[in-house]
Amino acid sequence: MRTKNLLISFALLLGLLSIAVAFQKPNFGGKWELDKIKSFSNPPGLEQSATITQTGDQVTFDTKVKTGAGGEQKITESYTLDGKEVDFKPAAPPNATGKRTASWLPNGRGLLIKDETAVDGKVVSTVTRKWTLAADGKTLTVDYYVDRANGSFESKRVFNKVE
Repeated sequence: MRTKNLLISFALLLGLLSIAVAFQKPNFGGKWELDKIKSFSNPPGLEQSATITQTGDQVTFDTKVKTGAGGEQKITESYTLDGKEVDFKPAAPPNATGKRTASWLPNGRGLLIKDETAVDGKVVSTVTRKWTLAADGKTLTVDYYVDRANGSFESKRVFNKVE
């Protein structure tokens, strides 16, 4: 009887552990390089590298971006993946204000970031980014959905993990 209870307890523990592993959130941390061939609808000559640090629901995205038309830009963005709206300072235009919401996708499959940029209180653009990580953790895909008064477009940036 005691052995039977021990075996049942062990089986239940294994079942709970497998459920916990199945819903484990991805870790985006590491160094990443843009894969230009797999990416599309991006500025001509785009080159991008990124370092992502992640601690629980806090993600920091440090990136270097080069385009054919301009020089190198360094951008750092931080996201708290709690679904709460926060203020942020958009890079452009200079007099813009922004509201950002960042959260996990259902079952921790990735994350969703939505930025609304306004000038003089009027929303001028909405950018939604969906990050997903391949099962092997070596490919990060960022889908961009951009809505502006003059039109909407989508782009995709695929990154390969280098460290």
